[in-house]
Amino acid sequence: MKVLAIDYGTKRIGLAVGDTRLGVGVPLGSLLNKGEGTLLQIAEKVKEQSVSLVLLGLPLTPKGKEGQRAKEVRGFFQKLKEVLPEGVEVLLWDERYTTLEAYRMLEGQSEKKKKELKDSLSAYAILLEYLESL
Repeated sequence: MKVLAIDYGTKRIGLAVGDTRLGVGVPLGSLLNKGEGTLLQIAEKVKEQSVSLVLLGLPLTPKGKEGQRAKEVRGFFQKLKEVLPEGVEVLLWDERYTTLEAYRMLEGQSEKKKKELKDSLSAYAILLEYLESL
């Protein structure tokens, strides 16, 4: 099954895609968060990649509680479900520490490169955690 992982941000949204049968994934880059247009771009990626499951990172506090950012993500979650093709499942996935993991992957890179890649690598970290949980 093909899976699209999303790291939601108010400015940029990171994407990564993987396959549960193969247990592999790749970062897909990021999109500028421009509201409705970005939702449609994600829906198009889902179609292009034949995705059956979308994982949306839910930013919980270190104690596992939901704060303001989690509320924003839940709003995005509702809107995303409305634009995706029928039959595509959307799950919220605990994304604690995925940005930290992305920075570990970028160790030694320039600040410009880190800024450019951190969102898609955060989505990739979400995807890897999901694949490892199977």
